[in-house]
Amino acid sequence: MIFGLDLRTFRNFREAIHMSQNKLADLAGTSQSKVSKIEAGKANPEVATLNALCSALDAELILVPRRIGGDVRRMVDRHLNRHVAAVTPVMSVRDELFIPDGDE
Repeated sequence: MIFGLDLRTFRNFREAIHMSQNKLADLAGTSQSKVSKIEAGKANPEVATLNALCSALDAELILVPRRIGGDVRRMVDRHLNRHVAAVTPVMSVRDELFIPDGDE
């Protein structure tokens, strides 16, 4: 894991768009075995490799403050599993991500 990043998450993103490891490796300019190791959490890839994988998955590598990491992870999980989970209306992305500092 790099800075709390669970590299196995790449598998979730890849499977959500029905992409094979071979296709992801080809698009990211790496090998299928490297993708497999990353998804298994058995690799420590360079940031360039992570960015290439993200680009191939049409995703972004971003930093999220720990205090809202769980909320962001739940939102992403809901999005990836939206065909399974009950749909709830969202006013805006800002409303869904907003977490008060404690003063509000």
